[in-house]
Amino acid sequence: MDLPKTGRFAKYIHFGVSDDLHAKLKAEATRRSLSVANLVRDLLSQALAEQAAVEGRDALDRAIRRAIKPDVERLAKMLAKATVAGATAMYLNTQALADLGKHDAMELYHAARKKAVAYLREPGGDG
Repeated sequence: MDLPKTGRFAKYIHFGVSDDLHAKLKAEATRRSLSVANLVRDLLSQALAEQAAVEGRDALDRAIRRAIKPDVERLAKMLAKATVAGATAMYLNTQALADLGKHDAMELYHAARKKAVAYLREPGGDG
């Protein structure tokens, strides 16, 4: 925001600062070739603009979360159902192997589980 660097202003604010803060302001104003007053105006303007940007981003984040919440909840429900279906199938397969007389059904289950985990860890194995 471009503020006037000279001339009269409509409003004046008077407040005190510590000696340390005043020294820091003077040093920074000198470094920037500004008066202390213009430096303080620039710093206040920048701080307010940054705060407005943060608040705007937070509002946008909240709006996005509200907008996608139904989809996230639907996906969570689908994932829960798929997990239950997968676990059911796993146990039914193990039981079927045992019923067919395979005495090593649990060993087959553990080997299959290890292979499934390895598959999921492969690049591209998750999608």
